[in-house]
Amino acid sequence: YVKDGATLTIDPGTIIRGDKVNQGALIVERGGMLIAEGTADEPIVFTSNQAPGFRQAGDWGGVIVLGRAIINVPGGEATIEGGVNAQFGGNDDHDNSGILKYVRIEYPGIAFSPNNEINGLTMGGVGDGTEIEYIQVSYCGDDAFEWFGGFVNAKHLIAYSVFDDDFDTDFGYRGMVQYAVALRDPMIANDEGSRHFESDNDGDGTGDHEDEDDDNDG
Repeated sequence: YVKDGATLTIDPGTIIRGDKVNQGALIVERGGMLIAEGTADEPIVFTSNQAPGFRQAGDWGGVIVLGRAIINVPGGEATIEGGVNAQFGGNDDHDNSGILKYVRIEYPGIAFSPNNEINGLTMGGVGDGTEIEYIQVSYCGDDAFEWFGGFVNAKHLIAYSVFDDDFDTDFGYRGMVQYAVALRDPMIANDEGSRHFESDNDGDGTGDHEDEDDDNDG
């Protein structure tokens, strides 16, 4: 956990291995800062601590970044998925949680419980003061990228051979995503259906026409 007021800086070229036994994750709490700024020649790599050839999706948790931007839930705050007991949301759309640039996240993604998962890169209430660029999530056991509300922009994203959705938005995410590419394995998918994009206005998938007498709510 990167706590409120703390900054974790990761140098270019660093390799960080997630533990399989306890399925560890990196959680940047509201008010914490992660400066993970790699380069094209020296990316920062989060990967499994299993030996090459024995690594697989879901070996470890993933990276969770939380902020104080607006989210579409009653009260404006929520606890992030994944059983990590961390809050997100607020009223500062320009909140800054740091920099993630030229980062590769490999073999993450675990289900803490049904519909309560850690994704490759989870962003909860992240503001547009945060830089998210040149990120690749590979072999993820859940979604590659998921935004829970917030206002952060992201560009140059790659989702490679993930189990569930490539790009998932919930709780009224309002940022912009540019240059997003997904390459899927046709033999790998969630039984409930894996999607390139899954977007919900809130946790219940409420649509604009929920009072109409039909079965086509958004």
